[in-house]
Amino acid sequence: MSKHIYIGAAWPYVNGKPHLGHIAGLIGGDILARYHRAKGDKVLYVSGSDCHGTPILVTAESMGISPREVAEKYHAVFKEVLINKLGFSYDLYTTTMTATHKRVAQDIFLKLFEKGYLVKKSEELPYSPLTQRFLPDRYIEGTCPHCGYASARGDQCDNCGNLLTPKELLNPRAKISGEKIVWRLSEHFYLRLEAFHDRLRAFAQSPGMWRGNAIQFTQNLIEEGLPERAITRDSEWGIPLPLPGYQGKCLYVWFDAVCGYLSASQQWAEDAGTPDAWRAWWDSKSPTYHYYIHGKDNVPFHTIIWPAMLMGSGELHLPDAIVSSELLTLEGAQFSKSRGWAVWADDMLEKYNADFVRHYLVVSGPETADADFTWKEFQIRVNNDLVGAWGNLVHRVQAMSEKISPSLVPTHHSDEFDEQRMSRVSLFEKIGESIEKLRFREAEKRALEKVYEMNQFINAHEPWKLSKNNPEKANAVLSECWGAIIDCARVLYPFIPFSSEKILNAFEMPPVWESCGDIRGHSRKILSPLFTPISDEQIQKEIDVLSSNKK
Repeated sequence: MSKHIYIGAAWPYVNGKPHLGHIAGLIGGDILARYHRAKGDKVLYVSGSDCHGTPILVTAESMGISPREVAEKYHAVFKEVLINKLGFSYDLYTTTMTATHKRVAQDIFLKLFEKGYLVKKSEELPYSPLTQRFLPDRYIEGTCPHCGYASARGDQCDNCGNLLTPKELLNPRAKISGEKIVWRLSEHFYLRLEAFHDRLRAFAQSPGMWRGNAIQFTQNLIEEGLPERAITRDSEWGIPLPLPGYQGKCLYVWFDAVCGYLSASQQWAEDAGTPDAWRAWWDSKSPTYHYYIHGKDNVPFHTIIWPAMLMGSGELHLPDAIVSSELLTLEGAQFSKSRGWAVWADDMLEKYNADFVRHYLVVSGPETADADFTWKEFQIRVNNDLVGAWGNLVHRVQAMSEKISPSLVPTHHSDEFDEQRMSRVSLFEKIGESIEKLRFREAEKRALEKVYEMNQFINAHEPWKLSKNNPEKANAVLSECWGAIIDCARVLYPFIPFSSEKILNAFEMPPVWESCGDIRGHSRKILSPLFTPISDEQIQKEIDVLSSNKK
């Protein structure tokens, strides 16, 4: 029976181009979407660009343009990379700047306010006498109290990585003007997380399919006590507070962004002309399953804060699966937009097959532990698994088939291969189980094991020799190989969809989650080579560029 599957992927900040670290934390969403659609489930897969917050403001001032222009510029880049280049199959990729998002975020705020889950408090915040405005934390610069770095930001030190607040900085100053800041009281709204303590504790103690890095971390935070958390800030760039008397204040970007999971669902329904369709995925009593895809730095937002907002604002479905990846580093150091230490996704995808990038991030990415990207490892993984095994299997079978049956799968059968054919049926169950347990690396490796096995199958039976003295058996070998290739394309489809679709299209077969069975006599089109190997020269150029950036 088909199920309703909701997949919410984290909303990236669009204050610059996407790098490989962004993609590593998001690819799981597309794997799940493609898998569940292939199974026949009803999938709603949404995300969008986080267009508010201080990083957008900082970029806008440095470029001399408006925050909206920055957001629109990089939103277009993210869409191009994620959808057009990497093939992420969102049902909707939107922004936090839509009228629907504004309405939903303000509605959640008002419901929490009316039910007494918000409290007003005044706190001392950094203020600029020169510009006569409160300054966001990223507008503050000073000396890090931990390592002595003189240009630490008001939210984090780029040198030692410690999270900070403006008050912790030594000799704090305004980043742009250099003036000494002063502290003034400002009134803000705080979310009373402790009011949800018992419900959040029960929620976290009986989680659904959560990654290990989310379970213990969340349970520890709840046991330590949940402090009130500010959900508004002094800024003109963001969702304005829907209350009179609070001009110049907006919803804090973290509150604003997680509301996007619900607003994107409603926007999708509105765009389809069925404004109530989103309810089938969001009603707390509906038989649906919710996946949330994000990096480990976003765990508390998805396991504590967003669930509390859902509990407080209505009878809406809570997260079932927390798909929280670990950190991807680059040659041993963290990706950094400000320092230019990154592999930019758009540049990489101009030079390399999208399936290469997707494959590497699954089999060598930060699924359950931090992972380090190196260009040499990228080349080895791609050339061994995709070029040398998968592409070579398809090429060999096609080359041998051309001599016997150019446009059809050979029609002969051998009882000797019945067991081999049956093993392909169980492949779907085993790989599907791995995917649903969020073990994407294990799932793709299982699919590739079948590819390697079929290469050995060809070597063992040597159809090029059989064709001379036992052509019927040679045909049966090739027929079995084509069936295995189609099945491998289907189980690899969630991971490397472009090459998989190319194969399936040659047989005019859909990417469904079941074995093709006996395909003797099925028509087929000629396939061009799936992949081109990555040369040593290409990789050396990448290493040289990276080395020059490091200097």
